Amino acid sequence: MSDLRELILDAKNWKTQDDFYDSFFQAVGAPPWHGRNLNALRDSISVGRINTIEAPYELRLKNLSSSGAGVRSIVGAFVQLINELHEAGYPVDIKIEN
Repeated sequence: MSDLRELILDAKNWKTQDDFYDSFFQAVGAPPWHGRNLNALRDSISVGRINTIEAPYELRLKNLSSSGAGVRSIVGAFVQLINELHEAGYPVDIKIEN
C-alpha cells in the first residue's frame, strides 16, 4: 500500500487514551462529535462520510515505545481493528515504527 496517502500518528507524548484519539482525529479530520470508542472508529473508517480524509490510507504509528502505559491497550485494540478492516478488503493499513 505504499502508493496510498500516509497519515502519521506520533505517540511520543501520548499519556492517555484521549491523546491517542486526538491524534487520530486530527490526522483524519474527524468532526468534534466523533465517538471515542472502537465501534465509532470502525464505522467512520469502514462506512465513511464522517471524516475529512477517507480511506484509502496507510497509518504510520511512530514512537509507541515512548508513550504512556495507559495508551498501549487502546493502541493494541486499534491496530487489531485496522488489521481486521484491511483483511476484510477495506483500503486501510497500519505500520508501527519505533
